[in-house]
Amino acid sequence: MDVGRAIDQLTKDWEWLAFLARYCAGRNIGRAFCEDIKWWVLALAALLVVTLAWWIWSRLARAFEKWNHRRLLAQVAHDETMKKHVWSGYDAPAMPSSEQRADRKSGR
Repeated sequence: MDVGRAIDQLTKDWEWLAFLARYCAGRNIGRAFCEDIKWWVLALAALLVVTLAWWIWSRLARAFEKWNHRRLLAQVAHDETMKKHVWSGYDAPAMPSSEQRADRKSGR
């Protein structure tokens, strides 16, 4: 593919679209040709709005998911919840690991 030809074609297409925009923006808006262009532009604008709404919705959903995750993690650390999960029984350590680490640091 020749890059020069591609740029030339894009330039011609852009000039044609600019001509159509100027032609249909004037007094010719009621012509049949401009009616078709108007519907294509409206469809493109609707597609853009839907894409933007979908992007915003996904960002809001991701933020809600993170908020909900933090909320659920906060419930785990709640005092009443932690009392339900106290390690007891024959396999419970004699001293919690946090106290063991403190003892090692202090050199007891």
